[in-house]
Amino acid sequence: MSEFKSRREALEEKISDLEQTLAGLRNQLKAESEREQHEAIDRLEVYLGDLDNKHANLQDFWKILRDEIKELFSSRSDTTGKDT
Repeated sequence: MSEFKSRREALEEKISDLEQTLAGLRNQLKAESEREQHEAIDRLEVYLGDLDNKHANLQDFWKILRDEIKELFSSRSDTTGKDT
């Protein structure tokens, strides 16, 4: 019986070692996942900053375009008003 007991104890020890190794690997995976999430958040902040900048540039462009169109039409109405 002692042979079976020692084999059983050896198997239990191997299982315990494997469980500890698995727990360590799970912790590493969790840490890696968290690191990737932080990097993704950092990239998102940069992307949103770029998006804000592009939005501001687009708003400036539309304001300039609107002002130029107003000026163009107002100068046309001034010249057409003089003809009548």
